[in-house]
Order: sequence, then structure tokens, then C-alpha cells
Amino acid sequence: MMKKTKHNFWLDETIFMVFLISSITGFVLWRIIPHELGIAFLGFPRRVWITFHICSGIVSLVGVVLHVAWHWNWLKSLRGRPLSGMSEKLRANRIVDRVMWITYIAANVSGALAWALHFGDDIYVVTVPDRLHVVVGRALTFLVTVHLALHWKWIVSTTQRYIQVSS
Repeated sequence: MMKKTKHNFWLDETIFMVFLISSITGFVLWRIIPHELGIAFLGFPRRVWITFHICSGIVSLVGVVLHVAWHWNWLKSLRGRPLSGMSEKLRANRIVDRVMWITYIAANVSGALAWALHFGDDIYVVTVPDRLHVVVGRALTFLVTVHLALHWKWIVSTTQRYIQVSS
């Protein structure tokens, strides 16, 4: 049976990998491929890039829900504590996590709206949800980077513990 820390580690690794896929495909869709569905990049048409982006977003959503569920007791224990009573590091984590959570929800909602508005369209017209999705997606990428920096020691020590590197 896997220990709780090992479960968390592999779930976090999965979330990180699908986040990278979602970020890369999002960047390709935003900056590299024009808003014409017939265009291809690296041999893949725009529809394939959209499918990868949506699928990685859905896997990410499932992973994040599991992550929050597994940390629920810890989150509940912090709920009533004022920020001023927390250590500086815990306060920074708490603020980044809250803003990241709000941004993550906004990215998912705006992405779902954008997808629903374009479902079945042959011509891609940029809408407000599209623009909002890009803005909150960029903010989320920044916040995830800060989140990873705040947890860097845990990431390094846990990676060394669970991934054996042969020399």
C-alpha cells in the first residue's frame, strides 16, 4: 500500500504534467496558430491542438479536485485562522493558494464558455470568454510558478525519495 505522501507526490506530478500540456497547447493556440481551423502546426491541425488542450484541462480538473479532497482536513484547519496569526511562509502559501484557486476556477469557467460558444463552428471568432481565458490562463501560469517556488524544498526532497536516478 502506498503511503499518503507518495500518493500526493504522484498526484502532484500528474497535475503538473497535464498543466504543462495545457499551458503549451494553450500557448500554441493563442500565439502560434492563427484563428483558422484549417491551419496545422507540427503536423497537427488546430482541432487536434484544441482537443489536447481541452482533454488536459479536464484531467487537470479531476486531479485538482482530488488534490483538494486529499488536503481537505488541512484546509479546514486553516479556515478560521486569521492570516496575521500565521507564519510568514504559511501566510504566503495561503494567499497564493487562494488567489490561484480563484484563478483556476475562472480559467475553467471561461474555457468551458469559450468552447461552448465555438462548438461546431468552422470559422473561429475571438469572443470575450476567449480573451478572459487567455488572461486568467496567463495569471494561473504565473501563480502556479510561485506556488511551485514556495514548495520547492518539498518538491526536491520528495522527488529524490520517490524517483531513483541511476548513475
